[in-house]
Amino acid sequence: MKNAMGIITLHEKNGGLNELTHHRPVAAIPFLGRFRLIDFPLSNMTNSGITNVGVFIQEKPRPLTEHLGKGKWWELDGKKDGLFIFYPYYNSVNSMYTTEMKNFKENLDYVKTSSQEYVIITSSYMLCNINYKEALNYHISSDSDITIMYKNVDNAKTEFLGCDTIEINSKGRIQAIDTNRGEENNRTISMETYIMRKQLFIDIVEQSEKISVMYSLKETINFNCKYLKIRGYEYKGYLVCINDTVSYYKHSMEQLDIKNRKELFNPESPIYTLVRDNAPAFYGREAIIKNSLVANGSVIEGTVENSIISRGVKIEKGAVVKNSILMSRCTVEKGVYLDCIVSDKNTRFTRVKEICGSKEHPIVFEKNSVL
Repeated sequence: MKNAMGIITLHEKNGGLNELTHHRPVAAIPFLGRFRLIDFPLSNMTNSGITNVGVFIQEKPRPLTEHLGKGKWWELDGKKDGLFIFYPYYNSVNSMYTTEMKNFKENLDYVKTSSQEYVIITSSYMLCNINYKEALNYHISSDSDITIMYKNVDNAKTEFLGCDTIEINSKGRIQAIDTNRGEENNRTISMETYIMRKQLFIDIVEQSEKISVMYSLKETINFNCKYLKIRGYEYKGYLVCINDTVSYYKHSMEQLDIKNRKELFNPESPIYTLVRDNAPAFYGREAIIKNSLVANGSVIEGTVENSIISRGVKIEKGAVVKNSILMSRCTVEKGVYLDCIVSDKNTRFTRVKEICGSKEHPIVFEKNSVL
């Protein structure tokens, strides 16, 4: 797919992920012990043969730039094209205008000078394993101006809340983009993935200020529904949205089921991530491990059940961790009992001996907490 470039836009709402985004953008949130959310769209692009990818960051770039590096693990560190990271030009006087479209416009030379004819734009919090080739071929054959990828779901009252929905008429044209407010089960959920000619993207960005300086890309596309031929491409595979701590916990824990894990982690299209050469996980003689994902570099001497343990975590003898997610370098000392919690990096559980949340409302601890 040498005729398409990729753009991952990180101007995403993070209000529901506050505890996990104080120190990082949504795209840099750890997932399943060793991945970050951005690994999924980035790997999808790499597996689709896209060799030119731009990541447009809104804020807090350091954790993400450290993870991405020069794109080596996604084979995007070649001499031609590769991985490019862009930041908005903050203006202390007009800081309200550091919008998604403003970021695109300030870095539009990157798009203009690329050699590809088409652009595929996506976000980081929609997780799936997809090859974009069929969607691009559909876009070209349908002679559409813009193609929006979508999935029909029957659980919209409880899932994909706050996500975009699309309305498609009998001729297959998209009439409007709306929001899922949980009013109906059957909805057409936008994957926030847009395919269009590069020149049309340039035109939309350059003309966006005439519509509204505060509009996002999807709002600008929605405005143009009556002027452009916008069609949908249906995706039927596994799809989840991580837009609050409840969905983060739920969809992380779903991956303990091997059936779900096989849908998201297809060996024919692997998900790549930064490789760290840690030692293998160490299990003490009295350690008890049941139905859990444990990353390398961890030391487990206590009990772990139905949990996700990241790199460098230490669980001491006599400690119990159930139905929980512990990110890198957390420590659970002797006598501590944890159930249904999400703990960010470097958290230490020592003085408080029992912390229990629920699967519907897990307790979330920020990075570097001491309890």
